[in-house]
Amino acid sequence: MAELTKDNLLFERDDKGELIEREVVLELLKDKPTVKVKPLTRGQLQRIRIKAVSSNIDERVESDNEIIREGLVSPKLTDEEIKDTKPQMANAIIMAIIAVSLDVSQTEVNKDVDKAIGTQEELIKKA
Repeated sequence: MAELTKDNLLFERDDKGELIEREVVLELLKDKPTVKVKPLTRGQLQRIRIKAVSSNIDERVESDNEIIREGLVSPKLTDEEIKDTKPQMANAIIMAIIAVSLDVSQTEVNKDVDKAIGTQEELIKKA
């Protein structure tokens, strides 16, 4: 059994205290482009999660935009460009940022999201 160390426990930061960005492949896209992302902290993820589970569609869209705004380093997008991002591209970027933040694969994140959406749709049908 491996001992838990600070190196395993904490995100890496640079000399200025900023989270270190990582270049990742967008595994969910056919041509597998790369982007630079930085992980989201627990606090950021919690704030975004609250919006994401809202019944208000505008808040749910804003949670997606916030993930991209906070986590995508390169290419850097303006707020207007984030709003105009193609859904498939936005989804792949969001899954990559969440995967880096949770230290899991993009495929795992995508499966969990698909499962959660399926559960929500079932609950709506029952209501």
